[in-house]
Amino acid sequence: MTTIDGSTDGHVPVGALLAEPLLRGTLLAGRAGLGRGVGWCLPLSETRRFADAASTEPDLGGIAVHLPVTTLAAPDEAAALVTGLARRDAAALLAWHPPGVESDLSRELTMAARAADAAAIPLLVLPAEADYRAVSRLIGQKALALSAHVLEYGSRVHRTLAEVLARGPGVPAMARAVVGLSRCSVLICDADGERLAWEEAPDAEPPDPDALLHALPEDLARPEDHPEFEDGNTHAAEVRLRIRPDGPPVHALVTPVLVGGQVFGRMVMVERDCPPDPHDLAQHRVVAEHGATLVGSEMLRQRSVRAAEERARGDFVEALVHGRFADSYELGARARHHGFDVDGHFAVHVVAAASLLPVGRDYLRKTVTATRTAQDLEPGGCVLTAAISSTIVVIQQVAAGPDPIRQRAEAARFAERLHLALRPLLGDDLRIAHGRPGQGAAGVAAGYHEARLTMGLAWHTAADPVCGYDDLRIFAALKDVAGSTEAKSFARETLTPLRRANGGDLERIVLAYIRTSGNLNAAARELGMHRNTMLYKLDRASRALRMDIRSADAQFTFWLAHHIDTLTTVTGVLADEMAPPAAAPR
Repeated sequence: MTTIDGSTDGHVPVGALLAEPLLRGTLLAGRAGLGRGVGWCLPLSETRRFADAASTEPDLGGIAVHLPVTTLAAPDEAAALVTGLARRDAAALLAWHPPGVESDLSRELTMAARAADAAAIPLLVLPAEADYRAVSRLIGQKALALSAHVLEYGSRVHRTLAEVLARGPGVPAMARAVVGLSRCSVLICDADGERLAWEEAPDAEPPDPDALLHALPEDLARPEDHPEFEDGNTHAAEVRLRIRPDGPPVHALVTPVLVGGQVFGRMVMVERDCPPDPHDLAQHRVVAEHGATLVGSEMLRQRSVRAAEERARGDFVEALVHGRFADSYELGARARHHGFDVDGHFAVHVVAAASLLPVGRDYLRKTVTATRTAQDLEPGGCVLTAAISSTIVVIQQVAAGPDPIRQRAEAARFAERLHLALRPLLGDDLRIAHGRPGQGAAGVAAGYHEARLTMGLAWHTAADPVCGYDDLRIFAALKDVAGSTEAKSFARETLTPLRRANGGDLERIVLAYIRTSGNLNAAARELGMHRNTMLYKLDRASRALRMDIRSADAQFTFWLAHHIDTLTTVTGVLADEMAPPAAAPR
């Protein structure tokens, strides 16, 4: 992390130390490494093991190595020592002239200087008074003063942002506070890339926020791709973006919003200049890291509030579709809280897809996202959504009036829009079924039952992906008949002989034959059979049914039995699912 005076991780740059009287004019080589940060100083005797060639780990980061100049007496050894310490990531080499040493080491120092320039590590030649005690005290005092300064600035930033968090005005207010501290334009988005807040800096020309969001590297949102995030802290990454192909580059700080190691989103601070001033950039890093932490707290709070609201709405929707209210007073109180008009007209839609089944790790996220998408599909209208079992239930308010055809058309249009919005999230096997609109809570319960019945029938009959109760009117007409004992006996006696013959293959063949209006060639093509094989199979079906399946009466008999059997199966499963749980035995 770069601090507010350009140092790294609270360390003092070597170039800043050279301004001190004790070290002034001592630089011999390695000018390219003056930006290295120094946190403390160690004598060579304490780091001797790092100078050996046996180890290659960079364990001297931020350390200035204080060594007697006599250790550079041999030219070859001097170069090897400098190279070895540079490989250990030492911040600087401080070659000290002990008192009384008057030997000429110019050749050795020349070799060491060449190695220092090649490794970009500063090499300083210190006078006798700059012994280890004096130099280590100087570096410690500078580092401590710097840390105190950084801590004071960070505390001021944190206090300012924490006051905004305590007032609870939301993520946009946090973004405005960050703009006030940094004078940078600020973009905050969630983990899915949805923009939560965008605040422009005063007197600046910020980029388009959507273009900025699109230009961000995706991997900056994944901590596992960045080793600096392994400690669980939030660090800002510098990126240079080109928003428009013909536009100037943009310098930005991208900070992941982490809560408990989980990525909740990203905060992007757009610098006013490219490249930015180092001092301003260091200050903005402090603001970014504190700001991202507190933005994460606010996002967690809002997520908790939203989850609680969704649970309450889900409980209300489940009570509506099952008619589970103690009395009209409970219904009225909960309806007022959720904006449900007890006298309004409503259509119930049921959403089903394989991705909503509780399989794998991703189904829960897809269920939540699809539920929220459906909830926000009709702004200003009363739409209540909830995940029930492995489906999503959507209650849509339709226009009140005496014309049921108009209400059903409105429900059908909403179902088409719902399918269009959810298909990218849930996949191509998405199905939406809806019942007929009804009035009040009773109408919702009846509509839910019809929607569930329609969904079950749609799976069995290969109906369209968006299907209403009216689209399966023949089943609706048979619903009361199918529930009778005589109808069930009729379907069973008609279909059982056919299902027992030839492994049950004949039923599928007869259905295809009836579906193609008795066209033998069309049915054979649909089933991928030869025409003669189709004829043989139909003859076997006729013998099993004890009637000629080519006759209209036989086809109607089979068709009616099949529809009654399908309706009986679906209503039986639905009755089991919607039955209240049995009381536990005492």
